[in-house]
Formats: sequence, C-alpha cells, structure tokens
Amino acid sequence: MVEIDDIVFLVRNGKYEEALELVNSLTNNLDKVSALSIMAKEIYPQDIEMAYALLEDAEYFSEKIKDRGEKAKALANIASAYYEIGDTEYALKMFEDAIKEAEKIKKLEDRIYPLASVAYYLGISGLVDLSMDLFERVFDIVVNLRVNYVKKTEYLIDLGNIIESVGDELPSEGAIKLYERAHDLFEKLRVPARAATVERKIDLAKTLITVGLPEIRKAISQGKYIYASKLIIRTFNDEKIFIGLLEVALWMKKNETLGYSHIVKAALKYLRELQISERYLHYVIRLLTELERFEEALRLSMNIEDVGVKS
Repeated sequence: MVEIDDIVFLVRNGKYEEALELVNSLTNNLDKVSALSIMAKEIYPQDIEMAYALLEDAEYFSEKIKDRGEKAKALANIASAYYEIGDTEYALKMFEDAIKEAEKIKKLEDRIYPLASVAYYLGISGLVDLSMDLFERVFDIVVNLRVNYVKKTEYLIDLGNIIESVGDELPSEGAIKLYERAHDLFEKLRVPARAATVERKIDLAKTLITVGLPEIRKAISQGKYIYASKLIIRTFNDEKIFIGLLEVALWMKKNETLGYSHIVKAALKYLRELQISERYLHYVIRLLTELERFEEALRLSMNIEDVGVKS
C-alpha cells in the first residue's frame, strides 16, 4: 500500500518520476490531491514551473471528487499550497471556493468537519485570523445543533483538537493564539488532561517566542535539547542563535532540567561578537536575569540610552 510519506521521501531525494508513479497508483482522488500538493511545496524552490504543473494536476483530481466535504478539503489543501508558494490572490479565491463547497452540504451537522478542515488549512498557511473566524462559525453550528449534550461535547472536543493541531504547525507567535483558544475550550468542557497538555504548549511557545519553529518546539517537548540547539544554530543568524539558546536554557531551568548552564555558556560565546539590536536588548537582559547571569545583564543594560529604563 502506497503511503504519502513514501512519495515525500522520493521527492526530497530528487526522484520526481518515481514519486509521480506512486501518485498515479493511488486510488483515492483526495489522496492524489494531498500528495500532489505536498510535492508542489517541496519542489517549488527548485522548479517553479513543475510546482505549478503539479498543482494544476491536483485541481484536475479535485474536480473528480463527488463528495462535497472531501472536495472542500481538497480545494483547501491546494489553496494552502498556492499560498505557501506565494500565489496569495489565487489561494484566497480557492479558500473561498472550499468554504462555498462545504456550505453546499444540506445537513448542518455534516458541514462541521469539512469547514473545520478548511479552517485547518487556512491556519497552517499562516492566515490565523481567517482560520479563527471560520472555527468560530463552526462553533456556532455545533452550539445550535439539535443533538444531545454528549454528541455536542464530542464535536467541540474534536474542534479543540483540530485547533491545537494547527498551533502545532505554526511558529510560536501564531501558535499561541490557537493554543489559547483550544485551552479555553478544553477548560470549559472540563477536560483537564487536554487543558494541561495545551497549557504546557502555550508556556513552551511563549518561552521560545523568538525561535519557536514547530520542529524546534517539538524537539524540546521531547527533551531533545541538544538537537533543538543544533536546529537553532542551523536555521538562524547569530543574534537569534544567541537569543534562541537562552530561550532553550530558560525552558530547561523552568523545568529543573540538568545541563541548562551548558546551553547558556554556548550562547554567551555568540555574545562576544554581537552588538544586540535595540529591538531585542530589553528582552535579552530579561532572559539573562531570569537565568541568573546578572553580570552579563548589567553589562548590556549600560547600552540602554534612556536613564529611567536603565535604572
């Protein structure tokens, strides 16, 4: 049985023809759309024309989908790919088409998951406000449904899980808003275990506000601090590497994890060659203070021009 992960592996290794053969062997048109959209996003930086050709193929297969819910999901998936490669105007039109397709579903209850799927793809595209607005529309549908309390609660928990999953795909700044909505929902539904999980994710995202890419947050949540540090060093410039390593160390300190001082020492090596920009200066001083590196914090505070702030 062909897995989409197998197709992605082939694409990342430059084996495009083999990947397309696997796509053609898929029997489900929605799976074909998903695979082609992923391929387009992977290929785009190297071959723009091929990326667009793949998305055109994805649109062709989406037209073959009869089920309105699946078609809405397919259109949103393609829209997300277009948005990621920079064709924002066309992407937004496709997102609108996806919503319209979902709203053609006669039974309100059957619109819930298709609309939630569109909201998911809006969110992972970075269109957080549009995503949240659509999620709120779905909440209204659920709240007004004439179903029993248990079924209504089940729908709301599922929506909370989907919102949380969007947060998992975004950098910290965008993730926090979604996590907070999911946390609020789980608390109101009295699902303490889920609320606690999301609360921890909020704390981590706020701590790693500068370098909190999804893969870095995931590594840290798994306790892979060295790996996360290497990802930061590989991804950012020297100023953000310095700040990011301090953020990792602060998370470790908050959680009483041994070895955070070694991360601080690694960060301070970057400070020797850096002139911290005004944008980050106050924040860095706060990080160093929380990490009890008072000497370095004091030295940096001398660069603050405002006497009151400096005091």
